[in-house]
Amino acid sequence: MTTSPWSLPVRALALLGWFTKQFIVTSVQVSALILTPGRQPQPGIVRVDLDEMSDAELTLLIAIITITPDTLVIAVDRRARAMFVHGMFVAGDPEAFRSSLLDTQARLVRGVRWRAPASHAREDTP
Repeated sequence: MTTSPWSLPVRALALLGWFTKQFIVTSVQVSALILTPGRQPQPGIVRVDLDEMSDAELTLLIAIITITPDTLVIAVDRRARAMFVHGMFVAGDPEAFRSSLLDTQARLVRGVRWRAPASHAREDTP
């Protein structure tokens, strides 16, 4: 994906589409958990180190994570640039859960900044 500021609408729509898909998938997972007798969630809490983000970007990240049915932001430590997130389906693999949260952060930054960060641009360059 290009880092041109003119690509911002495309990147924002990609973020919206990705989030909509995530919302639907996790809604189905939570519904299945509720409707299936004997099935138990495998919750966990992870610490996620945050990149440099503006207050608006951080607020949007917290909203995206909290709106998603299986996750909840418990606390944010701005000085330590860390966030603590509860997940319903951590399933003994906190690194995978942390990785998915970092992916969400990267997608958000790429989707809302005029210019995508250079590190993300390098990942997209063939």
